[in-house]
Amino acid sequence: MAGMINQLIEILNEEASRYEDLLGLSKEKRDVIIANDIESLQKITNLENILVSQNQKLERKRVAVTKDIATVLNKTEAELTVAALIGLMEGQSEQAALTEAGDRIRKAVTELAAENSHNASLIDNALDYIDFSLNLIRSAVEKDPGLYSVKGDVMRGETGVFDARHWRGDLL
Repeated sequence: MAGMINQLIEILNEEASRYEDLLGLSKEKRDVIIANDIESLQKITNLENILVSQNQKLERKRVAVTKDIATVLNKTEAELTVAALIGLMEGQSEQAALTEAGDRIRKAVTELAAENSHNASLIDNALDYIDFSLNLIRSAVEKDPGLYSVKGDVMRGETGVFDARHWRGDLL
């Protein structure tokens, strides 16, 4: 059984490393969102997808090992959480390593959730700003119909929002 526990510890440490890597990317993502660097944001998102995929594979391995340990201990998989396993390992050398791996995962996931929430808030703010800007432009266009009157006649001496003469100083 010690071999299965060591295998579980190894898997949990690998998962913790992936979560810590995701946390680092999430912190980078915050700076990229603030800088409005879409290309870097796409690269970070691709890296995040790779890490999540790796963690999904590790999670399947963890479930398989946990199932084997549960069978040996005559427990159900639902009963055999990491905390429960730590309690069952009282006085064994692997207990400290298992506790450390569980703590690493818990800490990384908690920090990752907070960072992702912050990034989501930044993205929402950026989208609100874009929406505000579009509404501002739309209202300016609606108030100024451009170069044509309601009847469709050309209005002399008037400039529209996107009239080149308006922006280039009557060079046309």
